Amino acid sequence: MAFSPTVIDDLLARTGRMCAVCQYRHGVQVHHIVPRHAGGSDDASNAIPLCPNCHSEVHASYAPGRTTRIYSEQELRGHLQRTIELAARRANLVPANADWNRDVELIKFYASCLDRPAFRTHFHNELSFADFDQALEDVSLALNTGLLRTRDGMLIEKAAGRRSLVNAEWREKVDGVIGAIQAARDALRRDLGLDQMLMTYGPGHHWLDRHASALRSNHALAADIDQHRQQALDSMNEILTALDLPPLKRIGDYS
Repeated sequence: MAFSPTVIDDLLARTGRMCAVCQYRHGVQVHHIVPRHAGGSDDASNAIPLCPNCHSEVHASYAPGRTTRIYSEQELRGHLQRTIELAARRANLVPANADWNRDVELIKFYASCLDRPAFRTHFHNELSFADFDQALEDVSLALNTGLLRTRDGMLIEKAAGRRSLVNAEWREKVDGVIGAIQAARDALRRDLGLDQMLMTYGPGHHWLDRHASALRSNHALAADIDQHRQQALDSMNEILTALDLPPLKRIGDYS
Protein backbone atom coordinates (compact mmCIF):
# COMPACT_ATOMS: atom_id res chain seq x y z
CA MET A 1 0.00 0.00 0.00
CA ALA A 2 0.98 3.64 -0.47
CA PHE A 3 -0.57 7.08 -0.20
CA SER A 4 -3.48 7.55 -2.58
CA PRO A 5 -3.32 10.22 -5.29
CA THR A 6 -6.02 12.15 -3.44
CA VAL A 7 -3.97 12.23 -0.24
CA ILE A 8 -0.85 13.33 -2.13
CA ASP A 9 -2.63 16.04 -4.13
CA ASP A 10 -4.25 17.50 -1.03
CA LEU A 11 -0.98 17.46 0.91
CA LEU A 12 0.99 19.17 -1.86
CA ALA A 13 -1.72 21.79 -2.26
CA ARG A 14 -1.78 22.59 1.47
CA THR A 15 2.02 22.84 1.66
CA GLY A 16 2.57 24.68 -1.62
CA ARG A 17 4.75 21.75 -2.78
CA MET A 18 7.39 22.79 -0.25
CA CYS A 19 9.65 20.44 1.66
CA ALA A 20 8.42 20.55 5.23
CA VAL A 21 11.97 20.64 6.65
CA CYS A 22 13.88 23.10 4.43
CA GLN A 23 10.76 24.67 2.87
CA TYR A 24 12.15 24.67 -0.66
CA ARG A 25 10.63 23.16 -3.76
CA HIS A 26 13.18 20.49 -4.72
CA GLY A 27 11.02 17.83 -6.36
CA VAL A 28 9.27 16.84 -3.14
CA GLN A 29 8.47 13.25 -2.23
CA VAL A 30 5.85 12.08 0.26
CA HIS A 31 7.17 10.41 3.40
CA HIS A 32 5.46 8.41 6.13
CA ILE A 33 5.86 10.30 9.42
CA VAL A 34 5.50 7.02 11.28
CA PRO A 35 7.23 4.38 9.10
CA ARG A 36 5.03 1.63 7.74
CA HIS A 37 7.29 -0.99 9.30
CA ALA A 38 6.51 0.67 12.66
CA GLY A 39 2.77 0.57 12.10
CA GLY A 40 2.35 3.83 10.22
CA SER A 41 -0.71 4.14 8.01
CA ASP A 42 -1.27 5.53 4.53
CA ASP A 43 -3.73 8.09 5.90
CA ALA A 44 -3.34 11.80 5.20
CA SER A 45 -2.46 12.36 8.87
CA ASN A 46 0.73 10.35 8.41
CA ALA A 47 2.01 12.10 5.26
CA ILE A 48 4.68 14.79 5.00
CA PRO A 49 6.37 16.26 1.89
CA LEU A 50 10.18 16.14 1.87
CA CYS A 51 12.76 17.02 -0.78
CA PRO A 52 15.18 14.20 -1.73
CA ASN A 53 17.97 15.58 0.49
CA CYS A 54 15.78 15.97 3.59
CA HIS A 55 14.05 12.66 2.83
CA SER A 56 17.43 10.92 2.87
CA GLU A 57 18.36 12.68 6.11
CA VAL A 58 15.10 11.61 7.78
CA HIS A 59 15.60 8.03 6.62
CA ALA A 60 19.13 8.12 8.04
CA SER A 61 17.39 8.11 11.41
CA TYR A 62 16.87 4.40 10.94
CA ALA A 63 20.51 3.61 10.15
CA PRO A 64 22.40 1.67 12.84
CA GLY A 65 25.18 3.57 14.55
CA ARG A 66 23.75 7.05 13.93
CA THR A 67 25.15 9.47 16.53
CA THR A 68 23.27 12.70 15.68
CA ARG A 69 19.73 13.33 16.88
CA ILE A 70 17.04 11.65 14.84
CA TYR A 71 13.83 13.25 13.56
CA SER A 72 11.07 12.42 16.01
CA GLU A 73 7.42 12.10 15.04
CA GLN A 74 6.64 15.26 17.01
CA GLU A 75 9.36 17.24 15.25
CA LEU A 76 8.18 16.17 11.79
CA ARG A 77 4.59 17.11 12.64
CA GLY A 78 5.83 20.49 13.84
CA HIS A 79 7.69 21.05 10.56
CA LEU A 80 4.58 20.05 8.63
CA GLN A 81 2.34 22.45 10.52
CA ARG A 82 4.71 25.40 10.06
CA THR A 83 4.97 24.64 6.34
CA ILE A 84 1.18 24.55 5.94
CA GLU A 85 0.98 27.90 7.73
CA LEU A 86 3.73 29.39 5.55
CA ALA A 87 2.00 28.20 2.37
CA ALA A 88 -1.22 29.89 3.50
CA ARG A 89 0.61 33.13 4.27
CA ARG A 90 2.32 33.08 0.88
CA ALA A 91 -1.00 32.53 -0.85
CA ASN A 92 -2.36 35.62 0.89
CA LEU A 93 0.75 37.77 0.44
CA VAL A 94 -0.05 41.10 -1.23
CA PRO A 95 1.67 44.49 -1.11
CA ALA A 96 1.03 46.42 2.11
CA ASN A 97 -0.44 43.56 4.15
CA ALA A 98 1.19 42.64 7.47
CA ASP A 99 3.46 39.89 6.09
CA TRP A 100 4.52 42.05 3.16
CA ASN A 101 5.40 45.00 5.41
CA ARG A 102 7.33 42.74 7.77
CA ASP A 103 9.28 41.28 4.84
CA VAL A 104 10.11 44.80 3.63
CA GLU A 105 11.54 45.69 7.03
CA LEU A 106 13.64 42.52 6.97
CA ILE A 107 14.95 43.40 3.50
CA LYS A 108 15.92 46.87 4.75
CA PHE A 109 17.80 45.24 7.63
CA TYR A 110 19.58 42.78 5.32
CA ALA A 111 20.54 45.62 2.96
CA SER A 112 21.97 47.61 5.87
CA CYS A 113 24.16 44.62 6.74
CA LEU A 114 25.68 44.80 3.25
CA ASP A 115 26.13 48.58 3.40
CA ARG A 116 29.66 48.46 4.82
CA PRO A 117 33.26 48.86 3.58
CA ALA A 118 33.67 45.10 3.00
CA PHE A 119 31.20 45.48 0.10
CA ARG A 120 32.49 48.78 -1.27
CA THR A 121 36.29 48.47 -1.52
CA HIS A 122 38.09 46.48 -4.20
CA PHE A 123 39.76 43.45 -2.66
CA HIS A 124 43.34 44.53 -3.40
CA ASN A 125 42.67 47.87 -1.66
CA GLU A 126 41.58 46.32 1.64
CA LEU A 127 43.51 47.69 4.61
CA SER A 128 43.02 44.58 6.75
CA PHE A 129 42.18 41.21 5.25
CA ALA A 130 41.44 39.87 8.72
CA ASP A 131 38.74 42.51 9.18
CA PHE A 132 37.49 41.86 5.66
CA ASP A 133 37.04 38.14 6.24
CA GLN A 134 35.38 38.77 9.61
CA ALA A 135 32.99 41.27 8.02
CA LEU A 136 31.89 38.72 5.42
CA GLU A 137 31.29 36.19 8.18
CA ASP A 138 29.32 38.75 10.22
CA VAL A 139 27.08 39.63 7.27
CA SER A 140 26.39 36.00 6.45
CA LEU A 141 25.52 35.35 10.10
CA ALA A 142 23.21 38.38 10.21
CA LEU A 143 21.30 37.27 7.10
CA ASN A 144 20.95 33.74 8.43
CA THR A 145 20.02 34.57 12.01
CA GLY A 146 19.04 38.24 12.15
CA LEU A 147 21.85 38.92 14.65
CA LEU A 148 24.29 41.67 13.71
CA ARG A 149 27.32 41.90 15.97
CA THR A 150 30.30 44.17 16.42
CA ARG A 151 33.83 42.91 15.80
CA ASP A 152 34.14 41.90 19.47
CA GLY A 153 30.91 39.93 19.34
CA MET A 154 28.56 42.42 21.00
CA LEU A 155 24.99 42.31 19.64
CA ILE A 156 24.13 45.70 18.11
CA GLU A 157 20.99 44.92 16.11
CA LYS A 158 18.47 42.11 16.07
CA ALA A 159 15.87 41.20 13.45
CA ALA A 160 14.95 37.76 12.07
CA GLY A 161 16.85 35.39 9.81
CA ARG A 162 16.10 34.86 6.12
CA ARG A 163 13.93 31.81 6.89
CA SER A 164 11.38 34.26 8.31
CA LEU A 165 10.76 35.81 4.88
CA VAL A 166 7.32 34.91 3.58
CA ASN A 167 8.02 36.12 0.03
CA ALA A 168 9.54 33.08 -1.70
CA GLU A 169 11.26 35.14 -4.43
CA TRP A 170 12.93 37.44 -1.92
CA ARG A 171 14.07 34.54 0.21
CA GLU A 172 15.61 32.90 -2.86
CA LYS A 173 17.51 36.10 -3.66
CA VAL A 174 18.74 36.48 -0.08
CA ASP A 175 19.91 32.86 -0.26
CA GLY A 176 21.81 33.90 -3.38
CA VAL A 177 23.44 36.72 -1.43
CA ILE A 178 24.56 34.29 1.27
CA GLY A 179 25.83 31.85 -1.36
CA ALA A 180 27.87 34.57 -3.07
CA ILE A 181 29.42 35.65 0.24
CA GLN A 182 30.36 32.08 1.04
CA ALA A 183 31.83 31.65 -2.46
CA ALA A 184 34.06 34.68 -1.82
CA ARG A 185 35.29 33.22 1.46
CA ASP A 186 35.81 29.81 -0.14
CA ALA A 187 37.88 31.39 -2.92
CA LEU A 188 40.07 33.09 -0.35
CA ARG A 189 40.87 29.79 1.34
CA ARG A 190 41.08 27.63 -1.75
CA ASP A 191 43.37 29.81 -3.85
CA LEU A 192 45.86 30.55 -1.09
CA GLY A 193 45.62 27.33 0.90
CA LEU A 194 44.53 29.26 3.97
CA ASP A 195 43.11 26.19 5.66
CA GLN A 196 46.69 24.94 5.92
CA MET A 197 47.77 28.33 7.22
CA LEU A 198 45.15 28.01 9.95
CA MET A 199 46.79 24.78 11.02
CA THR A 200 50.14 26.57 11.05
CA TYR A 201 49.13 29.68 12.95
CA GLY A 202 46.29 28.31 15.05
CA PRO A 203 42.86 29.89 15.61
CA GLY A 204 42.16 33.54 14.91
CA HIS A 205 42.43 35.73 11.84
CA HIS A 206 45.84 37.38 12.34
CA TRP A 207 47.36 34.98 9.79
CA LEU A 208 45.46 36.73 6.99
CA ASP A 209 47.26 40.03 7.42
CA ARG A 210 50.59 38.22 7.63
CA HIS A 211 50.03 37.34 3.96
CA ALA A 212 48.74 40.76 2.84
CA SER A 213 51.38 41.13 0.14
CA ALA A 214 50.47 37.81 -1.48
CA LEU A 215 46.77 38.65 -1.27
CA ARG A 216 47.17 42.05 -2.96
CA SER A 217 49.31 40.63 -5.78
CA ASN A 218 46.90 37.79 -6.59
CA HIS A 219 44.88 39.57 -9.28
CA ALA A 220 42.87 36.52 -10.30
CA LEU A 221 41.76 35.97 -6.70
CA ALA A 222 40.90 39.65 -6.31
CA ALA A 223 38.75 39.57 -9.45
CA ASP A 224 37.01 36.40 -8.27
CA ILE A 225 36.20 37.79 -4.82
CA ASP A 226 35.07 41.15 -6.24
CA GLN A 227 32.78 39.29 -8.64
CA HIS A 228 31.19 37.24 -5.86
CA ARG A 229 30.64 40.29 -3.68
CA GLN A 230 29.14 42.24 -6.56
CA GLN A 231 26.83 39.31 -7.24
CA ALA A 232 25.65 39.55 -3.63
CA LEU A 233 25.00 43.29 -4.02
CA ASP A 234 23.19 42.79 -7.34
CA SER A 235 20.86 40.17 -5.83
CA MET A 236 19.96 42.49 -2.97
CA ASN A 237 19.57 45.45 -5.33
CA GLU A 238 17.04 43.53 -7.42
CA ILE A 239 14.75 43.43 -4.37
CA LEU A 240 15.45 47.05 -3.38
CA THR A 241 14.74 48.28 -6.91
CA ALA A 242 11.44 46.37 -7.03
CA LEU A 243 10.48 48.11 -3.77
CA ASP A 244 11.56 51.55 -5.04
CA LEU A 245 14.22 51.69 -2.34
CA PRO A 246 17.71 53.16 -2.90
CA PRO A 247 20.09 50.49 -4.23
CA LEU A 248 23.40 49.65 -2.59
CA LYS A 249 26.52 51.10 -4.19
CA ARG A 250 28.60 48.92 -6.43
CA ILE A 251 32.11 47.86 -5.43
CA GLY A 252 34.48 50.75 -6.09
CA ASP A 253 31.67 53.33 -6.21
CA TYR A 254 32.71 55.93 -3.63
CA SER A 255 30.49 58.73 -4.93
